[in-house]
Parts: sequence; C-alpha cells; structure tokens
Amino acid sequence: MTSWRTAGGALDLEEPLWLGILNITPDSFSDGGRFLDPAKALGQARNLVAQGARALDLGAESTRPGAAAVSADEEWARLEPVLALLRSALPEVPLSLDTRHGEVAARGLRLGVAVINDVTGFQDPGLLHVARNSDCGLVAMRSRLEDGALAMPPYGGPGNESATDAVFELGAVKERLLQAAIDPGRILLDPGFGFGTTFVEDRALWEALPALPSALDWPAARFCIGISRKRFLAWRSGSPGLPPLERDALGARAHHEAGLLGYRVFRTHAVTLPVIRRALPEDAAALARVQVDAWRATYPGILPESLLAGLSVESSAAAFAESLAAPKPRWAMWALETRGALAGFAVAGPCRDRESDTAGEIHAIYLVREAWSQGLGAALMARALEGLREEGFREAVLWVMERNARGRRFYDRNGWELTPARRTEWQDGIALRQVQYRLALAPEGSGL
Repeated sequence: MTSWRTAGGALDLEEPLWLGILNITPDSFSDGGRFLDPAKALGQARNLVAQGARALDLGAESTRPGAAAVSADEEWARLEPVLALLRSALPEVPLSLDTRHGEVAARGLRLGVAVINDVTGFQDPGLLHVARNSDCGLVAMRSRLEDGALAMPPYGGPGNESATDAVFELGAVKERLLQAAIDPGRILLDPGFGFGTTFVEDRALWEALPALPSALDWPAARFCIGISRKRFLAWRSGSPGLPPLERDALGARAHHEAGLLGYRVFRTHAVTLPVIRRALPEDAAALARVQVDAWRATYPGILPESLLAGLSVESSAAAFAESLAAPKPRWAMWALETRGALAGFAVAGPCRDRESDTAGEIHAIYLVREAWSQGLGAALMARALEGLREEGFREAVLWVMERNARGRRFYDRNGWELTPARRTEWQDGIALRQVQYRLALAPEGSGL
C-alpha cells in the first residue's frame, strides 16, 4: 500500500489526499485576514474537513509576491491559539505546519503537529535539524531565494521555456533530505509552482509532470501538487485577471489532470469532491439551469442559435418539478453538487424505445460548463450505472447526437460500444440525428 509516514501515523495515498489550506495571516494572496480569529479558523477547518480534506496545512506567514517577512515570535503568536483549538476540537485530523522557522516547527511538533511543510526546501540548517530529529512527515518545496527572501519575478516576463532548471532544483531538495538520513517514506516533494518562476516556466513544469517521477526517481504518489488558486491557472485559461477566489474550478481541472498521471496529494484552498444524491423537487430550478447551461455550451453549431437562445429555465424548472413530484417515477435522477452548488445531473431507467427486462437506459448526463474536465461526468455516469445494476439490468444503452463529438469521445473513453442503431428525433421542426451506444453491466458485487 502506498502511504506517507507522519508523526500522527501513516496516511493512505491509494486515494487522493486533500491537504486543506488554512491561512492564519492578514495578507495571504487568497483569503488574507479571514481566519486570523481562532473561532473563524476552526469554522474554516470544519468546512475543509466536511468537504473531504484528510489533513490541514496551517500557515501564519504569507508567501505571496512582495509579502513582508514575519519573525518567528510573531508567526507563533498567530499560530499557537489556533493550533491549541484545532487539537482540542479536531483531534483526529492531522495538522501540517507551513513554516520556514526551526523554532516554530519545534513548538508546533510539541503541540501535536504531524507534518512540517517548508517552501524553501529545508535549506535552513535549524529547520533541517528539527526535521532530522523528529518522526514528522515533510513537504519539501522547490523555490528560489534572493538575499534570503523568496524570489518572485514579474509573472508576465520572459523565462526558461524548459523545466530543466526547476527539476534540477527539486532534485537538490530531495538529495538534501536524503543526505540528512531522513526516511524517504516521510517526504513529499512539491514542484513549487509560482515560486521564482514566470508563466512560461510554470507551463513547462506542468508539461513535465508526466516525466517528473522518472526524472527524479521518485513515485508520483509522493509529490505534493500546490497549484490551488495560483496565477498559473488564470494565465493558462487565457484570463490572467481572474481573481484568486474565482480560480477553484480551474484548480479542480488541474487536480484531475495530475490525478490521471498518478499524483495523489493536493494542497488546496477548496476541496472539490462531488456529492451525488437523489434529486429532490426543490432542486427543479437548479436542474433547469444546469440543463440550459449544458445545452448552450454543448450544441453551438449543432443546433440553431435561435433554439439555444430561446431555452427557458422557467419552463424547464416547471417540468422538472412535475416529474420529481410524481409518486412512482419510472426513472431515477441523481444530482451532483460541488463547492456547495448543484452542477450536474444524470437520469437513468428503463429503455424508452423498447420494453426490455435486461437493458436499462442512461437518459441524460448534463454538467455546467464550469464543471467540465474534472472527472465529474464519469462520477455521475458511474452512479447512474450503479442504479441500473441495482434494478437488475444487465446492459445499458444511451443515445447521443451524431454530431456531438465531445460527448461521443466521453463515451468511447469510458468503454461504451457504438451499435448500428440510428434514429432521428424532431424538435421545433429540426431533425436531430442520434446514434446508440451500449455497455455490458457487471453483476452487482462482482468487484468489476
């Protein structure tokens, strides 16, 4: 089993580990000042844990570009009351301490901190000494220093378009810890996106992620990806002015991309694990907004613009409310929530065009555009297929518009087989040509 050894015990890395960020600073680039009060910090800690964070990372010194240095005494004054409260209120949640000061790290370990996270890669001899003489987990980040301060060049400026320098720097961090005789099982390496790098350098480093484990001879599961709300996400999306608090959907897509490469640990301001549940009548308006948004994002060039522009959330909401209020619907609808909002739904039940005791049908899977490319569609589909399996169906079918290339790629990737069946439906005088896919359903409890 892949795990990460910390002072609080081993943390399983077979599944993603979300390390929730809790800033105890007045000047963080993301949420500075919001959680300085211990009671508010505890509230945010509870929120992150409820969202799915399995550990929390506390920092009391901002590392944003241009941030002022903080003394060890001031840093500890911010941290101590919050640490004490969290240890009392959430004793089962491992805590990580984001610090560059050996004295602060030592004090934190005495209060039960399980992990030390250093953005300077344990360059300070005092902090390295604390790490070497403890059993805590370590997050060691690559960064660049100038005169003892973090180097933060203008992000839009020129930079090395290869990741060679950054990979070399991260390798030096690794060797520093290993030469100190620290057990590799305690160490996570953080590539350090945005620390001394420009956009072109961060882009090259991101593109190097597939080869990074082999380049450093280090397993993908023991890296920590700290990309949450970073400038890189906004620049890569083509919206460099996007505020940090509006970058969480971009972060979720980046986490999904990295997860497909085997990375498992993500340091994040907002855990984006979805909640999938049965849809309720009171969801009708939100479901209608999802459907309208999904159609307008999916079907330009496939359906007339006049039809898409004329879609009505109000009329769709009424139809959803009526269907969901039916005492014995023949189909089931699941709603997907992420970051506290309903972002998608799936509908499944008996086949609409033929009676069959063995085949069920996926009637619809819709996501708002903001939720695309995060693995959420696959999660919804898996729940809908599970529902069909629970009803005793042995295969599933679905229909998709012939010209919906994106949707068809999704089904191809997820193991659906194209059948010879074709049909044409008419909507507002417009012919909609559709193709059929099928999927064999493994028996319930088979483990397949």
